[in-house]
Amino acid sequence: MSEIERLDGVLAGTIDEQTRNGIWESVKAILEQGPQEGTSTQSTVLALGYVQSGKTTSITALAATAADAGYQVIVALLGSTNLLLDQNSERLEASLGITTRSDYVWVSETNPATDAAGKKLRKFVDMGRVCLVPVLKHAGRIRAVAKQLEKIPDDLRVLIIDDEADQASLNTSKDAESRTYSAIRELRKAVPSHLYVQYTATPYAPLLLDAADILSPQHVEFLTPGKGYTGGKEFFIDNADRVVRNVPLLDEQASKTPPLQLQKSLHHALASFLAGSALLLLHDAASPPISMLVHSTARNDVQARYEFLIRRQLEQWRKTIVSGEIATVADVIQEERRRIVSNGAEDVDDLDFVDKLKVVIFEAMTWLVNSAADVNKVDWHVSPIHILVGGNKLDRGFTVEGLTVTYMNRPASPQVDTLEQRARAFGYRGDLLPYCQFFASKKTVRSLTELVHTEEDLRARLRDHVESGGSVHTWAREIGLLLPEDMTPTRPSVVTALSKMGLGWHQMRTPSRVPEDTAYNRSLLAQLGLMDAPHSPQGRLSFRTIHLDSIEPIEKLLNEWARPPYSPGWLHDEFVDAVIRGFAQLKRATVMLMEDGDGPRTRKWSGDLGFVNLFQGRDLKPQPNGDYYPGDRFVENLETEPNQIVIQVHRTQVRQHETDGEVLALAIYLGSGLVVRKESNV
Repeated sequence: MSEIERLDGVLAGTIDEQTRNGIWESVKAILEQGPQEGTSTQSTVLALGYVQSGKTTSITALAATAADAGYQVIVALLGSTNLLLDQNSERLEASLGITTRSDYVWVSETNPATDAAGKKLRKFVDMGRVCLVPVLKHAGRIRAVAKQLEKIPDDLRVLIIDDEADQASLNTSKDAESRTYSAIRELRKAVPSHLYVQYTATPYAPLLLDAADILSPQHVEFLTPGKGYTGGKEFFIDNADRVVRNVPLLDEQASKTPPLQLQKSLHHALASFLAGSALLLLHDAASPPISMLVHSTARNDVQARYEFLIRRQLEQWRKTIVSGEIATVADVIQEERRRIVSNGAEDVDDLDFVDKLKVVIFEAMTWLVNSAADVNKVDWHVSPIHILVGGNKLDRGFTVEGLTVTYMNRPASPQVDTLEQRARAFGYRGDLLPYCQFFASKKTVRSLTELVHTEEDLRARLRDHVESGGSVHTWAREIGLLLPEDMTPTRPSVVTALSKMGLGWHQMRTPSRVPEDTAYNRSLLAQLGLMDAPHSPQGRLSFRTIHLDSIEPIEKLLNEWARPPYSPGWLHDEFVDAVIRGFAQLKRATVMLMEDGDGPRTRKWSGDLGFVNLFQGRDLKPQPNGDYYPGDRFVENLETEPNQIVIQVHRTQVRQHETDGEVLALAIYLGSGLVVRKESNV
């Protein structure tokens, strides 16, 4: 039996056939980029998944497929902490059956650093074994493994898997090479014939690397999550009203001072977790483990305080609850129970609820997971109920089993990849969404919501670009990332030479003043229906306005608009592209005819720079009757709802040249974010 057939049989117990077929297709496509037998090539492939979407399953399938294809050494960089290395290597070994099979296909050698370990590894290769080599992502460990692999035959094909490849692997030094990056260079040099596969759900840094960087991917494979996967879209868009809970600004853990007591929002989060766990255990005996994540800060001492306060609260509830007596259940737990039921969970009678809640509270175990704690691993088997308190150790790559409630009162990171990786709530079964709650500040929630669009735009645009003959590097230069305002893709020490185009408002300062062009543009507006559209009030003023739910008429208007070849600051093709990208998310755009009553406005013109300013400003004070105009830049409630697409057509006359006739000029509001691209060094 092949390794693919054996593993597929194992996966069939939990994964449907369609999802499994997708997994096998993607890993076979990855291996096609590797060296052919007898050749020495070194390709880099980026395997792009979603946060908590089963990347470990894909890694396992890739290892099995590689074994069938004749790879005998599979080096797996599985984490930058021992906690992650142990978690991932144990799951990989278990799925491949390395520790339970007796057919002598596989061996696993973790961190083979000594000459004796290297000699043992080479002996297994000579015996025809497939050697899995889990390695800690640490410079010293990687260099030691590279030294031993130098001694294997150069024509032996090696698969190198880099999990969470956008984190510790990349070069963080501007003057020289950072230690881990340098060690990976030595590892790749030690095995001339290899395929290097980067796994990540946050690919922003690898995709924006210089083309000459050794970790810059030449190919991208898009991994598809299985049925029932819950990601950012399910949490922050489709089910935000029942899943997302606000952490007030005062409850954020921004300072170095540990809290004196549980914040009210954390009190509710803990109550929600306990109530939901009781209901889950009553309805689904196979649901354990059930867990809660508390992520407040990177400081170990503050995390320890949170863990103590949670234990103290659990102890208080243990002392007061009495089996069968609903009156002994805290009001906040009852409140959260009602919320969960209103979200779609099935309720039970009070007697059963109290009895199971008492079990949940008594079984609940707290785990302090950080570099200062004694916990080396979370033992999910000692209890059905777990509360994990930590920081950086609990974000990137760490799998929180059965996570239902997340409390994240750590201030939002401006880095896209860091913030996304903290959202460990993703990946849980869709049918358990009624029990899931995500507590975070409005800023964090807003950023994560906007990042859903960033993620979807990246995948769609990158896939389209590559399938039409482009490369990762031309995508980075020509298309780039669509990011929320005030956010960066990754650490500035990793990726340099980026250009940023702010979205927001852009005005065509030098439109065509040729009468024939103006007439043609008026005909475009007439076809669109704008010239006789009803007036829409914007405070004191009103303008002809249409709302479009199709991109085709907008593309036609912008692409056919008669204009001169150059207007200062007007990047026409980029703006059209940004409108199309934004519309893909928003599904709506507004087009307005900006006039003075039913006639053109008069604006000052300055030489080659064109119109000094198309926009009319806001009223300095309201009219006696209270009417107020917010200004052209804030129509359509843009001040409070900035994520929109608005196209304004300004009917204007050039001051002191009114007899020349009117001029039609465009102004476009592209949304509240920015587009980040790789600067070309050509």
